[in-house]
Amino acid sequence: MLKTKNILLTGLLIIFTLSLFSNLLNSCKHDSNIIDELPEICFESQVLPIFQNSCALSGCHDEASAVHDVILSNYNSIVKTVVPGKPDESMTYKSITDFRSDDFMPPDNALPMASRTIIRVWIEQGAKNTTCPEIIIPIDTIPDPEDTATWVNPRACFERDILPILLGSCGISGCHDAITAEGERIFTDYAHTMNDVEAGNPDESDLYEKITESDPNDIMPPPPYSPLPKAQTDSIYNWILSGALNEYCGVYCDTSNITFSGIIDPIISVSCRSCHSGASPGGGVSLNNYNDIASLASSGYLLKVLLADGAPLMPRGGALPECKIGQIEIWINNGFPND
Repeated sequence: MLKTKNILLTGLLIIFTLSLFSNLLNSCKHDSNIIDELPEICFESQVLPIFQNSCALSGCHDEASAVHDVILSNYNSIVKTVVPGKPDESMTYKSITDFRSDDFMPPDNALPMASRTIIRVWIEQGAKNTTCPEIIIPIDTIPDPEDTATWVNPRACFERDILPILLGSCGISGCHDAITAEGERIFTDYAHTMNDVEAGNPDESDLYEKITESDPNDIMPPPPYSPLPKAQTDSIYNWILSGALNEYCGVYCDTSNITFSGIIDPIISVSCRSCHSGASPGGGVSLNNYNDIASLASSGYLLKVLLADGAPLMPRGGALPECKIGQIEIWINNGFPND
């Protein structure tokens, strides 16, 4: 069995830095010895994703747009906007922390404190282009051990990646929504979800244990619903492993390259398929494959339920984000191609 390498690095770092910096970030003075005690921040795996998902978006600070001649999509460009060792003198850090400034970034969604802390500590440590060892997950934690000998999962963010899975598969009417609260469990928001999560330890988290249970009578979602796909259980595992943070990681809404395999099917898989698959699909409606989805699309019913236009709102856990509904609408208007 493979050994876990640096498996708790991110979670421990977040917990440690938040406890040390809770009163530090708004102070004019700090003890440099604190920085020396912290693990080294890894630019590639911890800092760069924050910038890429929240700043280097199309129309903002990607290479094509470069608003105000600022690019935040790679190390060489980002490091030009900071003063190594001096976050309070760094343009980028000041822009993400000065809420009163007209230049505050991101303009509509402040970065979580954990993300701002990571950036600050990275600058304090010299703003180096560091790379950390990959997180290697033991084979016995993978639902299908024969799938691969070594597996690396990208980090997942709660609002963007985890909450849609929970709303579409667990926090639905009659199960774990706020009204039903089956088993006194609610999975429609971060606070309630954390009652079944032990940050940094997926194997001790009831949520992860239930969605990967080997006994078909105990697994969630229960029959006749289909178990969560491996990709979704993997995302939940890695989110918990990384500290189970309540982060918003930003979403780039691609409306120019809408394909069934790349955009539409993943939306259906995350938000709809757990209910609408298997031997007894919800409402007698199957969404197992392209033919099922295209049939609903051509009838007009798919868009009708997503918009609640004279039909029950779907998914039952809550409406899809506007971006995803728009992508589905574009795909339908294009003749719902199977590409």
